[in-house]
Amino acid sequence: MLRLRTLRFLVLLLSAAVVLRAQDVSLEYQVKAAYLFNFVKFIEWPSGAASGPLTICLAGRNPFGDLLAQTLRDETVGGRPLASRVILTPEPGCHLVFIPEGVAATPYLRAARDAPTLTVGEASGFIAQGGIVNFILEDGSVRFQISPRAAENAALRISSHLLRLARTPDR
Repeated sequence: MLRLRTLRFLVLLLSAAVVLRAQDVSLEYQVKAAYLFNFVKFIEWPSGAASGPLTICLAGRNPFGDLLAQTLRDETVGGRPLASRVILTPEPGCHLVFIPEGVAATPYLRAARDAPTLTVGEASGFIAQGGIVNFILEDGSVRFQISPRAAENAALRISSHLLRLARTPDR
């Protein structure tokens, strides 16, 4: 009986720790994590794209803590599991590369230029540099811009539903 109570207490304690860790992530990045998960659902990669899990790579640093990994856990899109990882330099096998503000976008954008990779950033001028999706803050809310031309150049097909939600990029 004592072991069962101890086990229940430990499970409760671990669950609370996971919730607290997720709460350490700002609301802005909680919203962005949800967007990244949903972007993957509304993108069609060409048949020649890397197989295996659909991988979201975080360039240079991880502003999401454990939240993005928790969001993707046990999820699939088109029968493919989702995964995330931090990359310090451009790497193959990334279906989506998120480039946080403060990380130099140029090497990641250059590496993705000839690959079917959805590039997502949050720095001003990201679309003008060749990025496909850019997060913006508008009246305190997280919104996003999409460059259909950059997506077409990457051989990615973006759902019209997602395009309708996007803001017009500043060029």
